[in-house]
Amino acid sequence: MPITVTFDIKNPTSAELNRIRGFFERLGWEHLGNTAYRYPKLHGQHSTEDWFNHVIPALMLLRAFARYATLNGRNVRKFSIDVQSSTGFNPITDVGTLPLPAHEIGYSQPSKSGRAFGKRRLETWLDGIDWPYPHPPATES
Repeated sequence: MPITVTFDIKNPTSAELNRIRGFFERLGWEHLGNTAYRYPKLHGQHSTEDWFNHVIPALMLLRAFARYATLNGRNVRKFSIDVQSSTGFNPITDVGTLPLPAHEIGYSQPSKSGRAFGKRRLETWLDGIDWPYPHPPATES
């Protein structure tokens, strides 16, 4: 069941549009139009959407870009996220995927213009997101 994201940005640069396209495509999303994306790809064969490794990171990156654009006087004017989805993880039935280290995520090859968002940068960003509270001290057993 698809997830569709559309948005409108005030005066985006070509480089920004290519980077946005790159992170969506690398994370397995299909480019539908200038600023419209769909996950999974129309021809994909997923039993469930991989929210932890493909959907949430793409939405986090879009949020980060929206904040960046706003701070630079170029707002995201409007957006929509339409979802009819079901996902989960059950190791007994071998359905779904837990959050993976960035180097273990199955990335897609982006289009030529989508290569502006590099895989290595994406992996560094994904693995750099940390739990924001102090880690509890290790206990001895």
